[in-house]
Amino acid sequence: VCTGSGCPGCGGAWGGRLGPSLEPQRGRKGRDGSILGGMSCVIEVEGTRTEEEAIGELIGSGELNVNVREARIGEGDAVALLRCRAFDQGKDVFRSQLIKMMSGGSSKSNYLMGGRSRTEFLVAVAEVTSEAERTCAMNLVLSDLDTLLEDGWVTPVEHGIRKKRLLAEWERKAEVIIGSVDCAMHELVAPDLSLARSVYISSMAVRKGFRNRGVGTKLLRGAYHLAVESRGVKEMFLHVEEENDAAVRLYKAQGFARADMKAPPTAYMDRALRLMLQVPVNALLYSTTIERE
Repeated sequence: VCTGSGCPGCGGAWGGRLGPSLEPQRGRKGRDGSILGGMSCVIEVEGTRTEEEAIGELIGSGELNVNVREARIGEGDAVALLRCRAFDQGKDVFRSQLIKMMSGGSSKSNYLMGGRSRTEFLVAVAEVTSEAERTCAMNLVLSDLDTLLEDGWVTPVEHGIRKKRLLAEWERKAEVIIGSVDCAMHELVAPDLSLARSVYISSMAVRKGFRNRGVGTKLLRGAYHLAVESRGVKEMFLHVEEENDAAVRLYKAQGFARADMKAPPTAYMDRALRLMLQVPVNALLYSTTIERE
């Protein structure tokens, strides 16, 4: 429970209500056996909840309230950790994802494409309303933050800064990031020197426990809406590995089909993307046409 204006956990933001508190964790061992400094955030709840139990309670028996929006810079940790878990990647990738998000939204030259590119980051967030949901959701996000510290992916100082920012955001609006997708807007100079604009989506990930609940579909629809709102964009592309049957079904259900590799601009873009993004050899290019009213 928050101790009031002098609370070291939230600075009094929770006003004495049930919320995060700090428990001294100096001397606690991390997963690599090292001794951790600083303090760790915990939520005071009845009983002990595993991540799976907390997610189960958060979802409940009703429909999950999920919205898709652009990611904020301060959400880089949550997005990077989500992807590292989904794709079984480590600390180096976590750091590179943070840097990538910090530079998002800025336009830069793309010499392989012959034009420019700009990346927007979308996230799927589960909104929570009841106090029980808030407690379970806060358990998840603070547990994620502690995991970053325990694994040595952030320093104790970085952990403290991130925690304070997280609590401030949480007081404004309680929500948990459960999915993400990158939307890169590319300009490609075609052989006839015309300028073609398209959106390429990648790194789509959904947090374990929230899968098979329509989150991926909402992310794709969010990406499509972004493409519709972007002037001059006529197609949206993605790569998918042949044996990933679930992903192929999802993409086909949202209007994607095998891209026409006989079209020179499409074939060239496929080769350029493979060079830039290290696309798996067995991945195929799919596309869908952007239709406007």
